[in-house]
Amino acid sequence: MALETGTYVNALVTSNPASTDGLAQADDHIRLIKSTIKATVPNVTGAITASHSELNVLDGSTATTAELNVLSGLTATTDELNYTDGVTSNVQTQLNTKAPTASPTFTGTVAAPTVTVTTANIGTVDLGAWTITESSGVLRFYTGGSPRMKLDASGNLTVTGDVTGFGSAT
Repeated sequence: MALETGTYVNALVTSNPASTDGLAQADDHIRLIKSTIKATVPNVTGAITASHSELNVLDGSTATTAELNVLSGLTATTDELNYTDGVTSNVQTQLNTKAPTASPTFTGTVAAPTVTVTTANIGTVDLGAWTITESSGVLRFYTGGSPRMKLDASGNLTVTGDVTGFGSAT
């Protein structure tokens, strides 16, 4: 039988060499096998240790080498990577779409000694036992639904009930 031809491994015919082929054609078959393997995997210069399952994960992948190299040294778990699912590089868009649409409610203890609010027109802040409202530049402090203090923009403080003072305002 004539020697088969082919460039890549998929061109090899599994029924060759035929049992009727002479021993003299065996070296031609071996050379063909070697040349098709080298043409199929031309850049492999060492052992391939990936399993067939690991190689099949890449089947159909369109990632570039640069995109895959970004993952070099990555130690994140699948769960950690999934936290970023749906996040885009446009941070402002993400903030706008993820921002709360209603006033936040806080429960428990706020440990920060100072709270800076940069949102305009909050109106009412509910702190549990205390509620603070702002209207026309006047802050009104309520507890248990009853007014306790008001502070105007000039710094005038009006208090309802007993007052105990400690330290100074500065």
